[in-house]
Amino acid sequence: MGKLVAAFQSQGAPEAPLGAAMPAQGEAAEAGDAAGVSPLSPREEDVLREIARGLSNKEIARVLDIAETTVKIHVQHILRKLGLSSRVQAAVYASDRQR
Repeated sequence: MGKLVAAFQSQGAPEAPLGAAMPAQGEAAEAGDAAGVSPLSPREEDVLREIARGLSNKEIARVLDIAETTVKIHVQHILRKLGLSSRVQAAVYASDRQR
């Protein structure tokens, strides 16, 4: 996962997936980040942090002591709220935020 994130970062993220416009939610998320306010819940932030570390849903569930199904739901919410289409994009997003 780390190699994938590094490769994705070095090539630069596309502005929109497959030429489509970014969802309004993604734009709102960026505006929220600029203001220093996260659109994610504290638990979603926890899950995003573990995604950035390269953990699978099963591993995240173990670390956070929650059900794997709950992790899957949190991942779906994270991707939707941030206007992202993959875990790799979420990991890159989290990595960029830490800088």
